[in-house]
Amino acid sequence: MDDRMDIDDHSPAHDAGEGRTGVYSAAYFYNQYDDDIPLDPELMAGGDDQMDGLDDYDLDDEQMQDGYVDPEEEFLDSDTEEIRAEIHKFETVRDAWLAEHRADLPSAAYPTLPGVSKSMSKQINNSLNDGTTTGTAPSAPAPKPSRSRRKLGPRKPPRPPPEIQIRIAAARKAFDRREYQEAINMVKEIIRQRPATPQAWNLLSLIHEELDNREAATMCLISGAWLIPKDARHWMNVALYCLYGVDMMDESDPRRKLALERAVMCYSQALQADKQNVEARTGKADALMQLGQSHLALAQYLRALKVQPLNIRTVRNLAEAALDGRDPRKNAEAAKAAYRHIIEYLWSQGDEVYEAMEGGFEWSDLRIYLEFFTILEQWEQGAAELRRVARWKLGRRAEEFWDRWPGEDREWDEDEKRRELCEDYEPGRFSPMQYGRALPVDLRARLHVFRMKMGDMYEAERHLTSLDPTAETAVEDFYDFPDCLKDIGNALLDNESPAKALQYFDLYEQIADQAGDISMDADILVSLGRCHMALGNKSAAEERFIAAIEDDDDNIEARVCLANMYEHVSDPEGREEAFLLVRDAMNLEANQYTLDQEGNLVPKRKRRRATGPRKPRKPRDPNKPRDPNNPKKYVPRRLINAEKRKQVDLERTKEATKNYEIVQELQERAFHSDDPEAIQNWTRAARDLVEDFRSYKEFYPWDKYVKYLGLGGTGGGGAAIPSRNLKLAAMAERLRQGLNPENGDGADNIPATSKTRVLNFPSAHRGIPFSAWLDIFLSLAFALVRQNQHREAYVVCHAARDSIVWTATDSTYLIHVAWASCAVYAGDEETCVAIARYFMRDYLPGTDSYRMFAAMCRTCQTPVSWYTSGPAQKFILRQIKTMDALVMRQNGQDEFPPAASQRSPSKSQQQQQSPIKSQSRGVDLVAPPPTASQQSTNDTTATTTNPQYPPPGDITLDVALLTIYGHILFTTTSYSYALSYFARAASLDPDNPLINLSIGLAYVHYALKRQATNRQYLLTQGFAFLFRYYRNRTEEDATATVGQKMEAHFNMGRAYSLIGLGNLAGGFYGRVLEEAERVRDKKGEGGEEGKRSKWEETLVVEAAYNVRCMCFLLGDVKGAKAVAERWLVLE
Repeated sequence: MDDRMDIDDHSPAHDAGEGRTGVYSAAYFYNQYDDDIPLDPELMAGGDDQMDGLDDYDLDDEQMQDGYVDPEEEFLDSDTEEIRAEIHKFETVRDAWLAEHRADLPSAAYPTLPGVSKSMSKQINNSLNDGTTTGTAPSAPAPKPSRSRRKLGPRKPPRPPPEIQIRIAAARKAFDRREYQEAINMVKEIIRQRPATPQAWNLLSLIHEELDNREAATMCLISGAWLIPKDARHWMNVALYCLYGVDMMDESDPRRKLALERAVMCYSQALQADKQNVEARTGKADALMQLGQSHLALAQYLRALKVQPLNIRTVRNLAEAALDGRDPRKNAEAAKAAYRHIIEYLWSQGDEVYEAMEGGFEWSDLRIYLEFFTILEQWEQGAAELRRVARWKLGRRAEEFWDRWPGEDREWDEDEKRRELCEDYEPGRFSPMQYGRALPVDLRARLHVFRMKMGDMYEAERHLTSLDPTAETAVEDFYDFPDCLKDIGNALLDNESPAKALQYFDLYEQIADQAGDISMDADILVSLGRCHMALGNKSAAEERFIAAIEDDDDNIEARVCLANMYEHVSDPEGREEAFLLVRDAMNLEANQYTLDQEGNLVPKRKRRRATGPRKPRKPRDPNKPRDPNNPKKYVPRRLINAEKRKQVDLERTKEATKNYEIVQELQERAFHSDDPEAIQNWTRAARDLVEDFRSYKEFYPWDKYVKYLGLGGTGGGGAAIPSRNLKLAAMAERLRQGLNPENGDGADNIPATSKTRVLNFPSAHRGIPFSAWLDIFLSLAFALVRQNQHREAYVVCHAARDSIVWTATDSTYLIHVAWASCAVYAGDEETCVAIARYFMRDYLPGTDSYRMFAAMCRTCQTPVSWYTSGPAQKFILRQIKTMDALVMRQNGQDEFPPAASQRSPSKSQQQQQSPIKSQSRGVDLVAPPPTASQQSTNDTTATTTNPQYPPPGDITLDVALLTIYGHILFTTTSYSYALSYFARAASLDPDNPLINLSIGLAYVHYALKRQATNRQYLLTQGFAFLFRYYRNRTEEDATATVGQKMEAHFNMGRAYSLIGLGNLAGGFYGRVLEEAERVRDKKGEGGEEGKRSKWEETLVVEAAYNVRCMCFLLGDVKGAKAVAERWLVLE
């Protein structure tokens, strides 16, 4: 069957399908199997005359256009079609059975068949013998024909059953009548009955294409292709259908990526069916190139060239993939060898033979070929190939004697003087137009660069005479090849000829202004800046470097050059700018480079520039405006223009004042209403204010300010810096030590008076008081955590804590309380533990801090993983050891402990003073002790020191601390160790109900462990303490509330349930319900509910549920129902 079979001219899909999608429309895929679908089962059994009559319908053109239908067929229902299908199926089976037995049975007729009448026997014999009833013996059987060899190629799909064929024909008729919904329903029914029907899927794709639903049409084609996986041609056609319209889509369009990925999949399946299919392999490589996966495309092109090494199109694509790869040097040899093979083949075919497979060898191919010599730095070989191939392209292939002069380019001189000195040169043999000026301008520029790199300055200067940038026709000569001006200028600049290089760069800028479709990119701007820098024009160089950074935010060379210029400025602000630029450049380069499999540093992505003459193209789109909500963290400043900096500062002040007014105006609506617009506007304004405050470096230590800029730490680079940037790392370290000498190696040589940084802050910033700034920080943190952005809220609290403005005790306390509130709201137990450690260690060590630690962990509805974690457990244990040491020192020496500033910290205390870092976020969660530079705030500074230890008379063992550590051990099932700390707490406060309850439960749980040695003793001890707790709550304490009594009853019932004494547990659960009943009765009589705090938890539901479960287990269903109806019904 012809793979390009068109649709019937009378079909409406012929005009619509082919007009929209070309030859490979969905209709084409349907007609691939159209000859297998009969329109009527009677036609299959008819002869040729009847089949020929299909073309002689007596219909005029108007009836054909209107979709004329035979009146008889109009009234045919599905039952009639099914009957026809069954009849046809029966006839087919009958004919097959008769054909099989006609060849095997003898031709002698039997008088009668057993069990069959004579008339029927005669009829069967006649049908078996084709009407002959001879009684002769059968002749010798004819030899069976030899088995024909199976035809190679994909196997055709199995023929669908007759009933499916009839349904497909009916769906096709509905499609021809443009009844698309009816056709879809019929095709879906076919697919439901027999999914493995490619014709149905292709017809459904054709219908969706007519309805402009290309996505569904594509999926139907792919589904149909999976039913014939060995048909490579079909897979390729589906891939072409997927690629239709991809060139017109924007690169950021997700539909483009999806279409390319589908095409790659289809081509891969085609290669699975036919691995030698070059068209499928190159198609897959082209799709991979459009996806940006050049390394995968290059491998496909190389495999295609093994089959067709002279395909010039594949070689060009291979070169493009090699140049677009991460490391062009790695694949340059393969691409160069592919071009060399084609050149050698065409060279051997004779003069002026340039045509290869799928195209000819052109000048642009030579330019790409020479690009690989430049990448590999093979200057001599590149110059030799340029001369040889260019001579061949100009028709002077016979003059091979020029290759004996590798150090001279006299054949390309514009005059005949040096050429006539060659003995083999025959003047007049070739036209003068084939020498000198015949060499394209960009190739002469490339030859000049090769000579410069080889150190042959004489030949390079002779080429420059033909590449004069000051000539009257210079713009016209270089208009089509502006990129060669960059090559010439950079070569001259590297050869310390900045004045000459500047002429070529200026010519490029002049052409860019006239053309309008090329621009001054970052590379040319950096080169211009280097020229001005070499000539001593620092102002112009600074403008060029800054323009390069503005054009390309990721440009590294411009930042390095600008940093080198700022480093030698006497102003400290200039060295600070240099340090920021160097750190920024190092981070950018670390992000742009990666390590390959061999450990070499290679760029992640590198786009090559276009080679060859400039093609007409649309004007360059302007750069997209920067998102105002995401401003640049660092903008290079011109040190020579102070007025501009003042103007920028005034604009920032106006913007901050405007945002502050918005914050004040929307404060109430944002926090006390559900107005989403007000919340969004308030959050945006507050975020802008916070970012403006954080960008002011005077408010932060140097390392914190650098960290905010995203420039990494203050060290010498770290492991993330590539080894090729050792010079940058050394420069950054040198600048850092000069800017922040107290952190450098020379800190010991600095006078003590200069080490203390005395800061006198004004009372406000941008006209806003610092107290209002702190409110903005903390309010923004609350707003973010309410929007489920707790990570961002932590960053805001972290920024407020790091500032050297708010170092007073009250401000630090507010910041950490807000931080803890955000952590509790977010349910982040890790942060809760870290903040609580700050209060226990730095703010106010004591009972209240320990209780706050327990309360924060209790409010977090999360597992107790961080409460019982190793760091928290060790921290509490160190607090206990410190407390024991102080008590023992007091009792033994009877003197005051040394002040915090006079003690030499131990190793454990040094570990406590180090900031706690979250492994999941990499953020300091607890502030280090404030330094001397952080003790002064506004003009009225208030010095704060670490909290002093209390007088000796007040130093006692803390019951809360011992109990917390006991609970940590209890939670980790270390009951025996927990009992020792509970016992110490009980010795200090024997009547504390919590301690007695903890000791009782610890004994009971310890008794239930397998390792318990005396279980009866442990249970007795445990219940002794539990009853002590119970009596204290219910009898001894006259001030006990109703909630506390319910708690005691419930805990005792729970303890008895734990050891399996349900009869005793039920009594205590019943007391809980009795207390609740009395409260209800008093409330109904109008009396007081009893002494009950609003913060107490009611355990009525828990007790009733436990009683209900016990009744169920004992078989008392009525009792369980009564308890549920009385206490477990929602009011």
